[in-house]
Amino acid sequence: MTIEDECFIGHHVVFVNDRYPAAVNPDGSPETDRDWQVMETRVARRASIGSGAVILCGVTIGEGAMVGAGSVVTKAVPPHTIVAGNPARVLRAV
Repeated sequence: MTIEDECFIGHHVVFVNDRYPAAVNPDGSPETDRDWQVMETRVARRASIGSGAVILCGVTIGEGAMVGAGSVVTKAVPPHTIVAGNPARVLRAV
């Protein structure tokens, strides 16, 4: 997880770091660090994420982009755009 300078992260924002999170393996044994595939997520400079948003792993929120409160971000957000919804969709340029 990388959050660059001058970003705003609202209250209760969730960053998911595993595409297929689970507590146990198919055989019922507990998952360990070796079983997880942590994926990088990046919030670029001056991006803004509204309260309650969920950011799935492996995405980049572009420089100066804005994510609406309560949105679920499932794919990359282009720089200088506003996205909102579930799943988040581009609304307009900033």
